[in-house]
Amino acid sequence: MRNSENGREPRPDQSLVVPAQVAAPQQVPYRPTQAGSTAAGRRQNLADEAREQRSQQRARALLIRADHRLRDRVRHPDGGRRPAVEVQQDEVKQRAAIEEDRRRGSRKHNRLSRWLHRVPKLILLFDFCLLLYFFAGITDVNWSSPLSADLAFAALLAAVVTVASYGFFSFTGHRLRSHKDHSGAVRFDLLDGISRASCLAAVVVMAVLATLMFTRMKIEIGYALGPGSGGTATMIALTLAVVYAAANFLVIGVHALDGSDETERLERLSAAAHRSLTKAHRIREQAAHQAGR
Repeated sequence: MRNSENGREPRPDQSLVVPAQVAAPQQVPYRPTQAGSTAAGRRQNLADEAREQRSQQRARALLIRADHRLRDRVRHPDGGRRPAVEVQQDEVKQRAAIEEDRRRGSRKHNRLSRWLHRVPKLILLFDFCLLLYFFAGITDVNWSSPLSADLAFAALLAAVVTVASYGFFSFTGHRLRSHKDHSGAVRFDLLDGISRASCLAAVVVMAVLATLMFTRMKIEIGYALGPGSGGTATMIALTLAVVYAAANFLVIGVHALDGSDETERLERLSAAAHRSLTKAHRIREQAAHQAGR
């Protein structure tokens, strides 16, 4: 047998060399190069920057909307219309003036307790109910079938008398409040002609309404207790009439002693700008949320 390499036959003592088996190449996991990872990071940073730019654009747009809301023209308590931000500035000035008076010991601007604020409205409701009952008796309302023209006429009369009397008592109270000094008392010696006439007319209106209450209640109690209830009916009707007059006097007193003209102007300024300022505040909160993303 000849050797394929040199063409010679192998000797008998020469062993055949078997070539070693070649090992298969080892699989190496793929790892991105530094250049590839840098490119991916750059793409991710660009995406983050794009999202941040969109958030910033939305925040700027919301801030522009908030600025427009601050410049909404609202009705000013002193008359006309002005931007909401200017009304807010007037509110700050008015509050500062009130606080300055209080630091100097003034009690002119002191407010009554909250439950007293609701008393005039409750009296208005009770007055309407009582007057409706009185006028229903005058117009002969049939309570077995009350929905009729008679009840509508009685309700109209009761509403007119109630609103007119309540409005007049409120007007009198506001006129008296304008003459309060820094001790918190009303200076009756400094009342002008309109205020004096208003106080006199308020006394007359209260006397008329109290007389109506006395007369009607005496008749109702007489019907309920019978012919022998003259003294009892008179006492009960007189008590109710006095309480009714005192309630109407309380309406005047609450309007006269609750704060001052300056505190009422402060409330009107605050109410005038409240809606626009609240909208601007909400839009700014949305802008802050967008900027923080």
